[in-house]
Amino acid sequence: MQTKRSFLLWLFVFVVLNLYVNLVPRLFDQSSITCWGAYWLAFFAFTFLTARYVLRLQGLQSFGMRPHRGWLRHIAIGFVVGFGIYAVKYLISYALGKFEVAGTMDTAFIFMLLAQALLAMFFSSAINEVVIRGYWLAYLREKHLLTWFLPVVTVLYILDDCWNAGFHAENVVFSAILGFTFAYAVLKTGNLWLSIGLHWGGNVMYRMLYGFNGQGVWRLENIADQPFYDYISLTVTALMFPVVYRLLKSRLIYVDAPADAKQEPLSAGTARLT
Repeated sequence: MQTKRSFLLWLFVFVVLNLYVNLVPRLFDQSSITCWGAYWLAFFAFTFLTARYVLRLQGLQSFGMRPHRGWLRHIAIGFVVGFGIYAVKYLISYALGKFEVAGTMDTAFIFMLLAQALLAMFFSSAINEVVIRGYWLAYLREKHLLTWFLPVVTVLYILDDCWNAGFHAENVVFSAILGFTFAYAVLKTGNLWLSIGLHWGGNVMYRMLYGFNGQGVWRLENIADQPFYDYISLTVTALMFPVVYRLLKSRLIYVDAPADAKQEPLSAGTARLT
């Protein structure tokens, strides 16, 4: 019975976090950086307080955000890989005739787009990582159920991604590829930093091409919408996993702690430094 109550509590908090992430942006002016800043700050503050005082954990550290040695390098490496895979994907699509480039936008537009993409996509990626992978990493590690981590968070990512992009076969496969890759990075490092970088880099490259309203750095014309290009996109995206796999075997990535290390909950009246 205690286990059931614990799961229901975690499930309830998960639903609340998802409602915040997906519904609150609909309530404010999305062109306002002040509103977005308040939204991002409130998310992390609320998540920290909920983890600490409701779930009895160590705050955001329990969700894989402990700033260990080399954590910024993990983000940077992940960013380069994610950005690079997307760049290769778009370059191949261009070479095969998916779209034509009629020129570039003016310098001021490009500067503002890049600044917006770097900032917004970082927080968007980090929030998604916390809610989907960090949250369930903490729960499954605490319950000694990490053998379920990869399938559980991959399915959750598919559902979350397709909720926004639509439930189509291509979207499901695409989300499964990315979801599994991100989850594998988290499982093998014990933290979110590499996965945040992968997610962030891919999203920034996407925004560079398509922007936030369909207009990116380049002015695209005669955009083809054929299954062939979808297959190319999925194939190149799938290359992210072997790249991440090799990185994790190299000395470039510092493994924070075994992902199956049990996270002890805070007992009532127990203080713990963070």
